[in-house]
Amino acid sequence: MSISITITDSIANIEKNINKGIADYINDILNKKQNLILQEAKALIPDWVNSQPEIISLASSNTSSLVGLFGIAGDTTSIINSIVKSVVDATTITFVKYTDKLKGAGLQLEFQPSNFSNLLLLNAGHTIYDGGDLHWLDWLLKRGDKIIITNYHYNPSTGLGRSGLGNMIQGGSFRVPPQFAGTDDNNFITRAFNGPTQEKQLTSIFEKVFK
Repeated sequence: MSISITITDSIANIEKNINKGIADYINDILNKKQNLILQEAKALIPDWVNSQPEIISLASSNTSSLVGLFGIAGDTTSIINSIVKSVVDATTITFVKYTDKLKGAGLQLEFQPSNFSNLLLLNAGHTIYDGGDLHWLDWLLKRGDKIIITNYHYNPSTGLGRSGLGNMIQGGSFRVPPQFAGTDDNNFITRAFNGPTQEKQLTSIFEKVFK
């Protein structure tokens, strides 16, 4: 006995219906799960940011740390927390449905405004001193290794300065150390979101959603 099947619909129409079915399926899941995806992505950010050398240095009591260099007084825990919280709070998700031709953006996660306005507006990113205001977070994020102060350089020494880790003395110049110097497209925040670990963790979120 033989069975024959005759397809009466056109290949183009079959393809169209298949694509529509796939698009409807993906759109339904992403629409329902977008808030979950956003919250799980946000939960990853603190580890990413806190693992950066700049943040580790801001948490250090070493005389060569950024705490000493920028003359930051007191416990820096609240400063670090405010930076992390600002990055987390600025993270958004946008859902644009796939069309029946499987064209569209789907879900787009945006982790950090490119102008860093959320961070640059933080009061915690300033050191106020007699005669001035050092917006050290701006220097750390955007100014690279440009000279901050001329005719003075940092003297690491326990018990001195606002931080108790060092002070400024005459001679030379002062700038962000090369290993910490950041620019608009390469700083401790942009680096926090790039790398195989971050990619793997984000992929895992989507795999779980579609599992």
